[in-house]
Amino acid sequence: MLTELHLHTTYSRGTKIIAEGMNTPEQMVKQAKNLGIGAIAITDHDTIAGVQKAKKAGKRYGVVIIPGEEVSTRDGHVLALGINEFVKPRMSLEETLDKIHDQGGVGIAAHPFDVAKKGLGSMAKKCDAVEAFNALNLERIGNFKCERFAKKHGLPMVAGSDTHAIYTMGYGLTKINSHNMAGILKSIKNGRTTLVCRYVPTKLVMDWTVERLKLSYEYTINYMNKNYSLPKRAVGKNLIVLVRNSPGGVDYFFKLLGYLALGSVVLYSGIREVIGV
Repeated sequence: MLTELHLHTTYSRGTKIIAEGMNTPEQMVKQAKNLGIGAIAITDHDTIAGVQKAKKAGKRYGVVIIPGEEVSTRDGHVLALGINEFVKPRMSLEETLDKIHDQGGVGIAAHPFDVAKKGLGSMAKKCDAVEAFNALNLERIGNFKCERFAKKHGLPMVAGSDTHAIYTMGYGLTKINSHNMAGILKSIKNGRTTLVCRYVPTKLVMDWTVERLKLSYEYTINYMNKNYSLPKRAVGKNLIVLVRNSPGGVDYFFKLLGYLALGSVVLYSGIREVIGV
């Protein structure tokens, strides 16, 4: 069965840009059914508020729902799968894993070598499994490094789309020979998984970014006013104004920005890898 193990709904919220997840739990479940995905984990940032709605929709559409959370530990992000209670953020990795295991759950190192350094890095070996492929790691190097790391340390591997919208679901899937949550979690811990991997197209990432900014417009302007100094504040505010003209000709400019950003990230990530940072 195909499983989507890293998924965000409207209950995920950001800091600089408040809107993160674009679709409700119900919409995500319906999209999973449309794509032939048999199970999804609801892993909103530091909350389990959307799980119950997803479970109700799961019964309606015949999709297995794995209650979860992407926990922001002091050391990096961890996917807590199979939990029943909220795991509070900002604890150490060890404390977080203890809380997850106390609930019979599985702790997966999310994008451990991502270029934004939100992952656990080498501390990922303490987890039950690692996200060896994250479909939003468009620079590729983070995923290559994680797969190499997992094989070296004999760690179970999974894939995740890290999807925040229905149009980015299904790019990083994990195939598991089980049709219930208990069997899925057991297979993950035992490494009985097959990764089905594709990267999210840059255009879709830009579509998601523009959509986020449109929904977060006033919030983001206020954030810039409070936290950015000149000239960063002026440049940022002039750029964010452009999202109000989307869809339209400005989308070609956003597409160009997306590819320029991707090229810069690939170069930056490659340099870091070469010099061992």
